[in-house]
Amino acid sequence: MNIIQVNIFLILLIAYQVNSSCLMASKELGDQCSLYCYQVVKPLLQYVNTTTTMTQEQNELQQTIKVQAEKIKNLNELMKSKDMQLMQLNKSIQLSESHAKMQSELKSRIDKSCQRRNRNQQNLYENLSKSFKTLNQNQQKLIDQFQMQLSNLKSEIQSKDNKITKSENLKTNVSSCLRKMTGIHVITLPDAQPFIVSCESNWIEAGTGWTVIQRRKDGSVDFNRTWAEYKEGFGDLGGEFFLGLEKLHLLTQSQPHELYILLGDFEHKTRYARYNNFVIGNETEFYKLEELGIYSGNAGESLSAHKNKKFSTVNKFHHSGSNPCAKNYNSGWWFFNKGCYASNLNGKYAFADVDKDAPGVSWRAWKSQPLKYAQMMIRPITK
Repeated sequence: MNIIQVNIFLILLIAYQVNSSCLMASKELGDQCSLYCYQVVKPLLQYVNTTTTMTQEQNELQQTIKVQAEKIKNLNELMKSKDMQLMQLNKSIQLSESHAKMQSELKSRIDKSCQRRNRNQQNLYENLSKSFKTLNQNQQKLIDQFQMQLSNLKSEIQSKDNKITKSENLKTNVSSCLRKMTGIHVITLPDAQPFIVSCESNWIEAGTGWTVIQRRKDGSVDFNRTWAEYKEGFGDLGGEFFLGLEKLHLLTQSQPHELYILLGDFEHKTRYARYNNFVIGNETEFYKLEELGIYSGNAGESLSAHKNKKFSTVNKFHHSGSNPCAKNYNSGWWFFNKGCYASNLNGKYAFADVDKDAPGVSWRAWKSQPLKYAQMMIRPITK
């Protein structure tokens, strides 16, 4: 019960007491007292009516307030719900914005990656194009080189075939002292006039079929000759002679030859030296001693030091150095620079046994003194 209701209750109680007093007084005082009581109670009754009305209005207001409070509560709850929804929406918006930002960044990265990839692809394409172009050029160069090499090889093969054919023809046309008796015979070589040679088949140790290219035995022929004379040859085939450098070149180039050197001293002792591949170059090469092969024999090795040396004469020096060996030793030979020779079978002839190291027909691996006899012979190598 609120204070208004209490007041109304008190007013009604007072009015009731006044009314009771008036009723009792009316019996004694009559209408005067009733009028007085009415005048006293009337304001109270009016107040009660007013208060009742106000109470009703207050109740209605309270009810309205209660309803409004409920509505406010509902509205607050709704607002709270809306706030929650708004918060969720804001979170969703933030999440969406974050996703959008991430998507934007991802798109930017993808775009940059695509751009890099496109650039790389473009660079790769350009590099591949350049490499392919270079490769094609190199391949074309290689093809051109191969074609040139092939052409050169064909030409070389053709040239070698021609040489083989020519060599076969040479072998067919070449003659030598093989199967010939000791004596003077004619030898025929391709691209050369026939010429006479001295054949030797009497040396049992050496065998038969040798062509004598040089002989020294009595000093009857002077071997201090010019380049032209050594080229063409000189002397007596029955005695002392030199066959000639050009003939030696033609003979040794026509087919493989071996060399046999027979030596004798003034005490009638003999020795020999043998080489299994004797080759003389052409005049352009100054009749260089190109090959000797392997040495065998009992005279000692005194010719290999002259290998690859050019022939020199009294009027043409072809060895290095300032020492004119041919002039100093009165002969033509394959001299070298230091010391001039290890052998010199064309040296100035000594007619008697002389002192050690005297110049003359020399083969130093056997004797340091001059020799009395020397004979150089060649023979085609037969299989």
